[in-house]
Amino acid sequence: MNKRFDRNNAFAINIADNSTDTGDSIQYLMNLQGSLYAFADNSISKVLPAGSIDPENLHPDTRHSYQKIYSIGCKNSYVARSIIQSKQVLDSIILNKNVKKQNILDHAWCCSEMLFNCEAAHYKIYNDVMKLMPECDTIIEKGKKETVIPTLPQVEDLEGKVAIFLGNAKRFLEKTHEFLSIFYMTPNTGSNFKAYREWVEKNMPEKRDLIKMLEDDKDWIKQIASLRNAHEINHAEPQFDVKIVNFKLYPENKFANPGWRYDFSGKQGPVQAEFSDIVTDMNVYLSNLLTFFEELLIFCIMDNSDKNYNFKIYKQLPENIRESCPTIYFVSFNK
Repeated sequence: MNKRFDRNNAFAINIADNSTDTGDSIQYLMNLQGSLYAFADNSISKVLPAGSIDPENLHPDTRHSYQKIYSIGCKNSYVARSIIQSKQVLDSIILNKNVKKQNILDHAWCCSEMLFNCEAAHYKIYNDVMKLMPECDTIIEKGKKETVIPTLPQVEDLEGKVAIFLGNAKRFLEKTHEFLSIFYMTPNTGSNFKAYREWVEKNMPEKRDLIKMLEDDKDWIKQIASLRNAHEINHAEPQFDVKIVNFKLYPENKFANPGWRYDFSGKQGPVQAEFSDIVTDMNVYLSNLLTFFEELLIFCIMDNSDKNYNFKIYKQLPENIRESCPTIYFVSFNK
C-alpha cells in the first residue's frame, strides 16, 4: 500500500540521465548561493525540493525534482580543482572570524561556472576540429586528382564559440581577483588587474609571495583581456583586433586547423606575426586560468586562517591523485 505523499517528509533522490536511465554516483552535496547541488561522477545537478518549485504551497502535491546543469562532474579536473577542492580546503581549516566560509564558497562557485563555460567552448571547438580534419584530408586527396578542390568543411559558429570562451575567461579573471577584496579589503577594480597588483604592492608589501604570483601571471592575464576586448563583437578597432580563420586551403594543397592572430599595436601592445592554433592556445589558457584560481584562493585562505592552529597546505603525490576526483591540494597540520 502506497503511503500518502507529504512533501515535508525526508526524501531520497536518484540522479539519473533520462536518456540512459542510469544512476550517476553522487560524491558531494553542496549548498551554494542558497541552492543545493549534487556533484556526481559525470554531472552536476541542482536539487529542486518541492518548496523551491511551489514556495507558497499552493499545490501540496508538487513533487521534488532536480535539474541537470552540467555534463561534467567530479571526474573532470576543472570541477575537482575548482569548487570541490575549494570546499575540501575550507572544511579543513579554521578561518579568522571576519571571514565567512559560505561567502567564499559561493564566490568560488561563481568563478567555477565561468570556468566550466570556457572548458565547454574549448571542447566544442576541439571536438569539431577532430571530426573535420579527416574530412579535409579526404577532400584534398581526392581533389588532387582533379582540377578543383571542393570547399572544406567548417567549424560551425567558430566566432561565436571563441566569443563565449574569451568573454567567460575575462569575467572569470575579474571574479577571481575579487577574492583579494573579500580577504584583504582591496578596492574592487573590475578588469583593471594592474590596479589590484599596485594596491597590494603599496598597502601590503610584506605579502611577497602574493605579489610575486600576481606579477608572474600579469602577462598572460593581460593577453586574455586584450583578446576579449579586441574580438570583433566587442571593442575591435584598427590595429586592435583579432583575426580568426576556420579550416582553410593553403598553397601546395595543404590545409590548416582553425587559427587566430592578434594585433594590439593600436594600444601599444604586441603583434602576432603568424596564425596560431586556436585549440592549442585555448588549452594553455584554460590551464593557466585553473592554476591561477586555485593558487590565489588557497593563498588567501591560508593567509587568513587562525594562526593558533598550525595548518599547512600540501600537494598530492601524482600516485595519490584520485581518478574519481582529481584534486591536487589538501590541508593538514604541519608535521
